[in-house]
Amino acid sequence: MSMTHSADKKSPIAELRGVTKTYVTGSGHELKVLDLIDVAVHEGELLALLGQSGSGKSTILRCLTGLVEPTSGQALHKGKHLHGINADASIVFQTFALYPWLTVEQNVAVGLMSRQMSRADKEQAVNRAIEIIGLGNYHAAYPRELSGGMRQRVGIARALVSRPRMLCLDEAFSALDVLTAENLRQELLSLWRTPGSDLSAIFMVTHNIEEAVEMATRIVVLFPRPGRVGLVLENPLPYPRDTKSAEFQRMVSIIHECITTTTMPDVPPEAPVPGQPISRARSRMESIPLVPVGQILGLLSLLHDSPELSNIYDISDEIGREFGDTIALVKAAEILEFIDTPKDQVCFTDLGRRFVAADPAGRKAIFAEQVFKLRLFHIILALLREYEEVEADRIIKDIASALPYDNPEKIFQTMIAWGRYAGLMDFNAKTGLVFVPEGDESADATA
Repeated sequence: MSMTHSADKKSPIAELRGVTKTYVTGSGHELKVLDLIDVAVHEGELLALLGQSGSGKSTILRCLTGLVEPTSGQALHKGKHLHGINADASIVFQTFALYPWLTVEQNVAVGLMSRQMSRADKEQAVNRAIEIIGLGNYHAAYPRELSGGMRQRVGIARALVSRPRMLCLDEAFSALDVLTAENLRQELLSLWRTPGSDLSAIFMVTHNIEEAVEMATRIVVLFPRPGRVGLVLENPLPYPRDTKSAEFQRMVSIIHECITTTTMPDVPPEAPVPGQPISRARSRMESIPLVPVGQILGLLSLLHDSPELSNIYDISDEIGREFGDTIALVKAAEILEFIDTPKDQVCFTDLGRRFVAADPAGRKAIFAEQVFKLRLFHIILALLREYEEVEADRIIKDIASALPYDNPEKIFQTMIAWGRYAGLMDFNAKTGLVFVPEGDESADATA
């Protein structure tokens, strides 16, 4: 096997062709998660799949490995229709997912449960996997006796014990501290690039752009709602990669800009026409990010207290959140017209400055005014003007009709949280009814 692992394009280990995946939510609504996905993992490559939380990354991994069956389209293994689990693949999950009552040796042996092997062969395979991942002195240790990094090593050893051709990493480093994650990344790269290694390909799901550029030979960026392939980028940088080099930073910037431009376009959506009625279900509406009010207020306070934080990447580093989560947070503040986002910059609007400077009652009034401007909220507010109380299920159905690619239950929960802070609405979980809070004239006044 070549040290550079140049991909053999003729022999994909796993492939999805025109795959669409739809789930049914708890209330019976269909939710399309993936739409016409074409992606293949070839011999000798390390393919990274990037995307925001909820864009369908893990669903693609599960379709590729046979854990989930596509609603339509094809999942293939070496060019043939995949029936059941892909025998050439193993998965390392985000959480350590170890059995606490089993030792390291026994946890790793779980990866061989489906194999017909002699006891001696199993012991040899387990010992080999443990040695490869650097846990040679911990055969008899239990998970509670190990650090987080060591527990993830056990998960990797369990995935490698069956000698897979393709190793799948589902956010495998995200729960680790920075130094431990970097060490494990380099060890896996070394293993994958070792001549004669059983491991031919790695498919990694990640939200970390720098991680993808550091490790992958090819990067696929997934756009959300529904998940679809947005950008495919070859990465020819030589190993080991210098994260401070100009070319490395250029690739990171390309991906950052791609995600930012798609999520927060400089051209705003079409505004409602004054005086025209707004259909509660059929009018094209913009969704809202699933962001709590407290996080929006925290972002605005941070921008006020630290005016030097004017770049979305710097903000993401400062708050220690995934880049996709930071985008969602910034977009929420932008939808409410508290900030503006030209290119990758984040800056206060005049309204945002007035909001931050206002007292609690003033903030509530401004927030209510901005929430009422959002067409999506007219689904609830129009019903509340007509009825004293409205069943949540009725509202959720209207949300599902207006936003077919979003989870209507989660959107409803976020709308209630925003509306509750604004004093426009409240929700009784026991009765399942949405209502206008007593003694609060916000909804009538805004109407």
